[in-house]
Amino acid sequence: MNLKEFGNLAFDKKTMKENVPFPVYLKWKEAARNNDILDRETADSIAHAMKSWALSKGATSYTHWFQPLNGKTANKKTAFLNRDDKHNPINRFSGKELIKGEPDASSFPSGGMRSTFEARGYTYWDLTANSFIEDKVLYIPSVFVSFYGEKLDKKLPLIESMNRVSKYASPICNLFLKDEKTYRVKSKVGLEQEFYLIDKEFFDKRIDLEYCGMSLVGRDPMVEKEIISHYLGAIPQRVNDFFEDVNEQLYDLGIYMEAEHNEVGPNQFEIAIMFENANISVDNNQLLMHILEKTAIKHNLYCLLKEKPFKNMAGSGKHNNYSLATNYGKNCFSPGKDPKNNHLFLLFLSAMIKVCNKYQNLIRLSSSSVSNDYRLGGNEAPPSIISVFIGKDLENILKSIANDEEIKDINNKVKIPHLGEIVTDSSDRNRTSPIAFTGNKFEFRMLGSSKSAADLNTVINLSMARVLKEFYQRLEGKDDRDLKDEVYKIVKETYKENSRILFQGDGYSKEWIKEAEKRGLDNHKTFLDALVFAKKNSSYDLYKDEKIFSQKEIDSIINVEFEEITKFCQQELEVLSNMIYQEILPSAMKEIKEIKSYLSFLDNEKLKEKAERINKNVEILLAYGDKIKEILKDLDKIKSQEEKAVFIQEKTRKITDQIREIADKLENEISRENYSMPRYVDMLKSL
Repeated sequence: MNLKEFGNLAFDKKTMKENVPFPVYLKWKEAARNNDILDRETADSIAHAMKSWALSKGATSYTHWFQPLNGKTANKKTAFLNRDDKHNPINRFSGKELIKGEPDASSFPSGGMRSTFEARGYTYWDLTANSFIEDKVLYIPSVFVSFYGEKLDKKLPLIESMNRVSKYASPICNLFLKDEKTYRVKSKVGLEQEFYLIDKEFFDKRIDLEYCGMSLVGRDPMVEKEIISHYLGAIPQRVNDFFEDVNEQLYDLGIYMEAEHNEVGPNQFEIAIMFENANISVDNNQLLMHILEKTAIKHNLYCLLKEKPFKNMAGSGKHNNYSLATNYGKNCFSPGKDPKNNHLFLLFLSAMIKVCNKYQNLIRLSSSSVSNDYRLGGNEAPPSIISVFIGKDLENILKSIANDEEIKDINNKVKIPHLGEIVTDSSDRNRTSPIAFTGNKFEFRMLGSSKSAADLNTVINLSMARVLKEFYQRLEGKDDRDLKDEVYKIVKETYKENSRILFQGDGYSKEWIKEAEKRGLDNHKTFLDALVFAKKNSSYDLYKDEKIFSQKEIDSIINVEFEEITKFCQQELEVLSNMIYQEILPSAMKEIKEIKSYLSFLDNEKLKEKAERINKNVEILLAYGDKIKEILKDLDKIKSQEEKAVFIQEKTRKITDQIREIADKLENEISRENYSMPRYVDMLKSL
């Protein structure tokens, strides 16, 4: 690929510099760096340059691209083409149109902050993010607020949280990094996206995959034998062609793809994008998910982003790698060659440990969703109990400081042929840990594959800001010697008060559940459990205290989450009902009809028994179909969003497992010719 063409469809910093007068570029740069207001003249100049550049790339319209409270993306396209005062055609795009847009807001979830008849909601340009072109449209990354200024999106809270952590992290850095003035600390995020691919022909025949993103019936143990050979094997040629297409699009948009490979499940893959500022990384991931889905269809495939599309197969996550870096590129989580004397590192490490212990509930909530519940706690995914793995070396350092013991160097070495002895990393990667320190960053592994990463990073930023503020108040004004002494006091206290969150063992084991309970760690088995707990125990007060959300906005967010749980469960039941009557019942009747035809010529007791088993299971399924109708009827009578969510999830979890058990028995009884839906072995061997 020609490196000069990298990012040719992105209006990034380089493109901005090339297309606007240098004083305008400097004003934009200062506004982006210092969160200042951009004046109208500067905005008009940038808008003119952006329009000219977009037209030269074939764009015909523009849109403000935003991320509403449902975690998806949305936009409304507007043509550049307009009329001048003499009714002649003209391409028009002003600074006012660049900065502000007005989509029809009534269609997006607001949690009661806006009446349904009020369409007012406004988008405002996020000038720190790159605009880009896709399908002849200029996309302008934006935030979304109500007429009265309430936040209606995921992005604005994230940006404000980034400013908050920078505000408290910067002065701490200046206490230790005296050779360089830190004026900004940026939260950096690298996201690894997992997903499944199946042949689109099979997807089109599975209504559960189409409407729920996951299979509600079906399980084929034959597929399980293929797991290891897939994980260690080469990428199938058909998927390789798909990846090449995806990579070309990422390249044009200036998004750095870092790695792509097979994952554990058959037909499961992963693509990782390089670290960026948190808001840009979230933008890039949202764009990546869109590109994966769009490109898959071009290749007659379908990309499944939901966390658990196939029962007993590996679930999909979105590993969130988090670090903090100064404006000079100093990583605050880098232990260096001598971590026990790296005071800045020890402070930030201690801060993250305290964050993960104190804000367990919010981390659990912001990482998950009702669909991620099917993945968490499985033996290929992190448990739903929050714990942190930092490695034996680092824990030994913290323990020694806490116990006033001499810190011993532990240099684990491994012999490699022709290379000699090599010192191993200070921490290994514990695959069973929800949160792991991995050399110079923390990997948050609970995040669901279909979920926006904005919520989790907002929580991490805000809670880090809160803890770092406490640390700075203790360190401010001390001379060098007292400063170092105070660091060790902070590390000692933090370890003693929060060490319960540190766990080096097997997070999948039953023993860990008992041990976590002894330690007093939260164990919210479902997203709903965590949400109800948060509401009752004022977990969301962190947002209020840091002035990110008002109580009204918090209530709105909670209501939206309850509504999402209700919608997901309701849809699950409706789809299952459809499958019982439209797919499974006709398939069973065909099978029985064939058996009856056979028995009209020959007597066969085993075939009679088979027909009776099918008939009995069909009868049970039809009874469940009636139960689904009753549940949905009862749901309509409930007014409270919370009560609806609690009611429907409890009923759904019980009945769906029972239906699946019967449906899977029938699938095993019915011949391939008569069974109308593609089976697991068809879908997961299709590549």
